[in-house]
This record gives sequence, structure tokens and C-alpha cells, in this order.
Amino acid sequence: CQLDVSVIDGKIKGIQAPETAEVNEGHTCLKGRFAFEFYDHPDRLREPMIKKNGIFEVVTWDEAYDFITTRLIDIKNKYGADSIGGISSSRATNEENYLMQKMLRIPIGTNNIDGCARVCHAPTAWGMQKSFGTGAATNSIEDLKQTDGIFLFGANPLKGHPVTGAKIKQAFMKGVTSIVVDPIRTTLADLATHFLQIRPGTNVAILNMISHYIIKEKLVNEHFITSYTEKYEEFKNHVEHLDMDELSILTGVDKDLVRDAAIAYAKSERAMEFHGLGVTEHFQGSKTVMLLSNLAMMTGNIGRNGVGLNPLRGQNNVQGSADMGVQPHQGAGYLDVSKPEIQQYYAEKYGIEKMPTTNGLKIPEMLDAAIAGKIKALYIMGEDTIMTDPNTNHSIKAFEKLELIVVQELFMTATTEMADVVLPASSYFEKNGTFTNGERRVQRVNKVIEPIGNTKPDGQIIIDMMSRLGYDQPTGLIYDAADVITEIADVIPFMKGLTWDRLGENGLQWPIKEDGTGTKTLHVDGAFKKGIGTFHHFDFEESPEILTHGKQYPFILTTGRELEHYNSGTMTRRTDNQKILAKDILEVHPKDALKKGIEDNEIVRIFSDRGSVEIPIKYSKNVKRGVLRTTFHQPEVFINIITGSVGDKDTLTPEYKVVAVDFERI
Repeated sequence: CQLDVSVIDGKIKGIQAPETAEVNEGHTCLKGRFAFEFYDHPDRLREPMIKKNGIFEVVTWDEAYDFITTRLIDIKNKYGADSIGGISSSRATNEENYLMQKMLRIPIGTNNIDGCARVCHAPTAWGMQKSFGTGAATNSIEDLKQTDGIFLFGANPLKGHPVTGAKIKQAFMKGVTSIVVDPIRTTLADLATHFLQIRPGTNVAILNMISHYIIKEKLVNEHFITSYTEKYEEFKNHVEHLDMDELSILTGVDKDLVRDAAIAYAKSERAMEFHGLGVTEHFQGSKTVMLLSNLAMMTGNIGRNGVGLNPLRGQNNVQGSADMGVQPHQGAGYLDVSKPEIQQYYAEKYGIEKMPTTNGLKIPEMLDAAIAGKIKALYIMGEDTIMTDPNTNHSIKAFEKLELIVVQELFMTATTEMADVVLPASSYFEKNGTFTNGERRVQRVNKVIEPIGNTKPDGQIIIDMMSRLGYDQPTGLIYDAADVITEIADVIPFMKGLTWDRLGENGLQWPIKEDGTGTKTLHVDGAFKKGIGTFHHFDFEESPEILTHGKQYPFILTTGRELEHYNSGTMTRRTDNQKILAKDILEVHPKDALKKGIEDNEIVRIFSDRGSVEIPIKYSKNVKRGVLRTTFHQPEVFINIITGSVGDKDTLTPEYKVVAVDFERI
């Protein structure tokens, strides 16, 4: 969203949304409008610190830089560049994420760079790249004004993406054909024309059912399939012969309800699909995205206004951080870093002799490698890895094995507490840069106040560190977002026409042509990035989490967000939003709780194979029997102590949405 910030005497006094904003059109949620007090909260980190004898001591920037540089060089010389890993942030700007991956790849010399774009939405990027060639939203949010069908899968945008969610709700209330697939009965589910309340983890099964009925009812778009796609017959033969009764039992959804929803989607003249973490954070996350892509292609809902596949991204700059190369297998612009010609391309652009030649490690692989003694150092920018990654005790074990942990942050967190060096970063109010939203729109972030205390923008810290490690950023040693954008436009093919000035007030949607023209809709007239759209087919596979632990832990826990908070709440818990929502709760079907003799609002112990936490329950018929739901905003609960290490097969995105658990009265 675009926000206008009011500042008086160097203090932020209020935030509003401009009416001229193409994205949010004068609207914002209570996080955007009111949750800004964190910026000068007493808890803000204001000075660099080094841990000495187990206690953090304030040091100068030079002391901190010297310490980090010496330790990184020693570790690199002793164990090799691949003994060092980096974790970047989807809350930082494009330019800072670009510089972060550049630091890991050039002066350090490894592709071990990852971030929360993979933790939440890598299956979207991977699946859509496999299907279409581009892993980003195909359409624009404004297309909601032109659609006559909305398919919402695994997302609750009224809480997680409230401005877009409000527009979707308006469309539902105006009578647009609406389909919601979710294990939780949400407000939008109640408003939907068709609601399919599935068992968590059965996404592939329900999509196979929907595809089966579209084919059976002869509602496919033969012209689109024949003209612009491949491998449809293999997909068709697969889903035609599936047993609908068996899949109905697996998903927990009556097959006639699925048939009605399938017909409604296929008969819509223009149908938009939106999906969230309820699709991606699963064992079969990437496969689910590919099957969603199939639905769009088989009905011709791609390459026009009011249609397409439109992921609802997890954080404000998930799209941008991935675009910038914060992933171990792809550099800036999604180019494959394992290919010699791509390595040469980057080397020439960066003015160096050679790039690292092998794919790096994803965060779960880095943690496993740390436990195995192969990763010795982690450099983290703006991520509370200990709190937000699954199986917390496993993460702690990995961190305890590391020889060096460096963290750039706004506040002390569970992760900074384990660090050797903590560097105080500036918030987005205190620096220039760009964010890229879920519709590929690159928008300017303009500094409105000076950095708090002795903090520095993440981009400046990274430039300083690169220089100390032997590489001077060619745009200069003073961080300037506009200069870094010029380099980004030179490196990333689909951002050739990007400049700071051209972004103006409303930004530009990539691909951006050399003349500065943006792109609202991808794959027009079947012009897929990969040349032709590809169908894929898969059978449903039960999650290893359920196969391994389901008998001992018979309930399925799934996680989600509430409107008031933002992920781990590092910022929003330090605003008045914490007064509105001060605790995580566990939603339990009343019959499941009463069977255990537990009353509403009691505190229970919920436990898994990994550990246990205590949390108050709330009776809720929004969850099916056997299913539990909670949020993950409060460190007092630390719900990731009980989540597991199962992830999407292709991307290792953690399966936060299916956790085998049980609960009991304390």
C-alpha cells in the first residue's frame, strides 16, 4: 500500500493513504494507519554491540565492522566460503536485498543466501515458473473490478491482506461467483457462493477433483489449450481416472459440492484465482501451485483482464526480495546460478573474474549443515530466524554450533540474543528505497525522518561490510537507493527501464521496458515467458508429518494471522495494536474440548513430537473436529517450538499448516 506520513519537528504524527494511490485508493488497514509508534520505541536498538563473556557491550561501528571482518575472513580461510551463510529480509528494501545477496556472492564467494520469500512463497515462484515461466502475479489488483468469478484458496485476506481483502469482500457481496477453499470457516467463506472446507494438507486432492469435474462437464477451453499449452492430454488422462469417492473421503468434502464449485469456476467468463500461505506452506505446496496453474490454462483464464493466478504475498517485500536474487539457486532476476553462461553474465556485470559455481543452501539446509559442522557463520539481516522458522529447538541447536552470528535488526529478538554481533538498523521511515508488492509493482520508499540514534540503513551497513571484505560497491561507498536501482536495471533483464525518477508516485509493474513502460498483465494472448504453458499432474500424497506422527498426535494444527499483528510482531507488538490483541489463542471445536473436559478460555498444553507450549483455548466452530488453529505473533507462546521440519518437496518451504499435535488440560 501507499502511505502518506505526517511529520512535525522530526516526529511521526500520523499516516494516511493517498486517494491517488492506484493500489489502495485511499484505504489502509489499522497496521498501516496506526502501527507506527515502534519507530522510536524505547526498545529500538541504537548502538552496535558485541557479546563479550556472554554479555552485550556497546561498541563503535568501526569496532563492530573490524570484529566481523576479521572473523569472516578467518572462517573463510579456514573452512572455505561455503562455510558462511546469509539470511535476508522481506521487510528490507529491494536495494538492500540486492546488496545483501551481492555481498554473499562476491566478497564472501558463496550462493548460501536465502530469506523468508522462500520460507513462505517459494512454491508459488517455483510452481508458476514451471507452468508459465514467470513466478509472479499474472494480473493486477484493479482487475477485481472486471472479474465475474473469484477462486480464493488457502488465504484469509481480510486479516492477512486487508486492503485487497476488502475489495474481494465487496466483490463477493455484489454477487460475483465466489469459491473459497480453506480448512477454516472464515468471513469470506460464509459469504462465498461455494465453500469447500477441506482437511488440512489435502490441497492436491481437491484440485484433482475440481479438474476432473471441469473435464467431465466438457467446460475446458479447447482453443486456449491447443494454441498455447503442452502436456494437456497426460494431465487429462490422469485426473479423468481418479476415484471421486475416495478423494471425497480424503478431503472431507462432499463430491457434489466440489462438482458445483468446479462448474461455477469454469463457467465464469473471467475468473481470478488468489492463494496464500494455505497453499504454499505444505508438503505438496509447489504441486498445488502447478495444479492451480492448470485450472487457469484449461479454462483460458490467463493473459486477459480480470483473470489469472494472483498470489497474496506473505510480507511487504516478499516479491522484491526474490526478484533481487535472495535465493540459493537463482541470482538477481531469477537467473540460474549453476549455469556457466549465467555465472559469466553476473561476473561481467559485477566487474569480477568469477562467481560461485554451485547452488547454495536453503535455510533448513544451512541449519542442518551448522549442526553437522559445515556451516560456521551466519549473517542475518532483519529476520528473527529462531522465532519464525519451524522446530525451534532444532534451530537453537544449529545456532549453538556456529562460530559467528551477525544480526542487523531494529529490536532485540530471540535471534539477536544468540548473536555475537548486533548491528542497529534503520526502519523504513528512515531511508530511501523501493518495495515490490504482490502485483509486481515497484514503489518508492521515501525517507521522512533521520535515522534513530546511531542506526544505519541496512544498505549502508552492507556497503560498509563489502568494502571491508575487499569489494567496493561501484555506485559508491555512500548508500544511495537511486544509484543501486540503476545497477539493478542493468543486471535484471525485466527491469531494463527502471529508474528512481520514472517510478513517480504510483510506481511501475515489471516487466519494465527500456522506455519506462510497465506491464499490468502477463502472458497476453498466450505469450508465456517459457514459450508455452505446461500442464503437470500429481497424485495426492499424505504429509510425512501425518504418516509419522498422526497416530500418536491425532489433531492437526494449522496456523494463521490476525489483523492486528504482522508475523512475529517485532514491530506491531511495540504499538497500541498490542493492546487490541495481546495474546495468541488456540481455536478448538467445542466438542473436541469438552471431550477432554476443557472449558472455554482455559489454558492448555499443546504438544507434538518436538515439544510443548501453553496457550489459552477458544471454542470455535470455524474449525472442523480434529483441527486446531492458532496464530504465531507472541513470543510468550512461541508456537514454532511444536512445528516440524517437513517442507515442500521442491523448495523446502516449511509445512506450517499441517502439524500433528495433541492437547490437554494443565
